[in-house]
Amino acid sequence: MSFLTRLASLLGLSSPVLVAPPGAALAATVTTPASLGFVPVAIHFNLFDILVSHGGPVTADEVSATCNARIKARGKDEPELSTKLASDTLYIMAGLGLVDRVAEDCFTANAITSHMVAMPSAQHGALHFTTEGLMAGAFLMKKLQDTRFTYPFADAEGPLQYAYRLMGQSELAEKHTYSIMEAQGRMDSFNHFMVGKFLKFGTFPERVKSMGYDLDAALAGAVTDSRTSSAVMVDIGGGRGELLLEVQAAYPHLGVEDLVVQEFNADIDSVPGVRLMQWNYKEEPEQPICGACIYALQHILHNLPDLDAVALLQKISRAMAPGSRVLIIEYAKNLTYTSLHASMIALYGGRERSSVEWKQMADLSGLEVTFEVYVRAGESLVEMRRADR
Repeated sequence: MSFLTRLASLLGLSSPVLVAPPGAALAATVTTPASLGFVPVAIHFNLFDILVSHGGPVTADEVSATCNARIKARGKDEPELSTKLASDTLYIMAGLGLVDRVAEDCFTANAITSHMVAMPSAQHGALHFTTEGLMAGAFLMKKLQDTRFTYPFADAEGPLQYAYRLMGQSELAEKHTYSIMEAQGRMDSFNHFMVGKFLKFGTFPERVKSMGYDLDAALAGAVTDSRTSSAVMVDIGGGRGELLLEVQAAYPHLGVEDLVVQEFNADIDSVPGVRLMQWNYKEEPEQPICGACIYALQHILHNLPDLDAVALLQKISRAMAPGSRVLIIEYAKNLTYTSLHASMIALYGGRERSSVEWKQMADLSGLEVTFEVYVRAGESLVEMRRADR
């Protein structure tokens, strides 16, 4: 499945029909990385926004002029955009399908362009995966060769860290990818990406109920344990609390004390509407909230190597009461998400996982899979409960 086909599928668009000889298809695929390197350029100069704001076909010269007028209006000493760089960047974006080319040097917004502007988190995600992602991918083979193909990678010993080691930046080479981003002042951008990601598939309650999951019963589950806290739902690594705020909107009887976001990101110091708790699940030995009805892990475990993911599940398992549930929200390991799978490996030593893999991890954690739905495009759902309940 090509890059454009996957992207069209994820956005709910008709898949592009590309009929090409095998050699041409191969060339188009393997020359994509250099094109992706221009995506941060387009984002830096707000080229997608300029095309959408213009509302029709516009030349590269006009785009450059609009961009530079905005730069001058800010009154800061910022580099301006040359017409040549604007022309090449827009041409390459058109090749990626992110804009449309209507004449030799004339471009217009398409559905993907409009989506990126309407959902700014998508541009932050594009910036993340075409910066760290490209760099990690470029050094993956070198890392494997120089370590005699030792695999899988540990979370802070992947190709991105190896790239910094070879460049002589030993301090960054010892850091986790998120810590590297923080040191470079890029973590705020990643946090904005996580608010909406590349697209929304409806609210969390809507999504899980559409899969046949009984969220009402899960939230009202009988929890009997002498250690039980007042928390109903705990979102581990929940960022700015978007998931719990969607739950609160659907279940207004749940108060601040019922809904807990556990974070260790220093940039997040409060989450209005829910309770914020600092918890570093990688370094602290135990889950501090015992007996919650639901422990949510949304796009957390795919950032972790298998051993680290099992260690986190074991911490949760020890804190669970018989009626507690773990809800894992991830993308399925299918052909739609092969590029995401590769990105998780290269950046974090993580991976997308299949039903077989989830069941193996549950077994190692004293849990069992009690509900699972995997979808071709969109977030899938896995529920785990204590095996001894």
